Amino acid sequence: MSLEKLGAYPVDGAQARKRGDLVKVAKSDRLNIVSGRDHPVLIQFCVSNDYMHVGELTIPVGGVGPRASEPDSHGGDAVFYVLQGPATFYLADTDETFHIRDGESFFLPGGISYQCLNYGSNPIRMVFTIAPGL
Repeated sequence: MSLEKLGAYPVDGAQARKRGDLVKVAKSDRLNIVSGRDHPVLIQFCVSNDYMHVGELTIPVGGVGPRASEPDSHGGDAVFYVLQGPATFYLADTDETFHIRDGESFFLPGGISYQCLNYGSNPIRMVFTIAPGL
């Protein structure tokens, strides 16, 4: 599966709503993307359409210093729920950090630039939802 499916995975959202399609997405069927050239992370999309993007983000451990996602921002609002952490969100524009523990959520309004860092010894796993504007 490839980046070309972003925005229409597992089916085109408008067509699915028109036809009333119901789609089960097993873990093995997720749209898997390794994102980031300098700081690769695994993104597994369950849904990516014109209304929302939902999936799981994994940030590995190891290397020199903390592992991190690439700096990013989204056109729409985002929510991250930490399954396994803790996760540290760094907001470069305001030079703020937020430490999010297992079972906690973090809301980011659209347009805010952020980076997620893993200072721990285990991979971080988070579920995310992003409004349109991925």
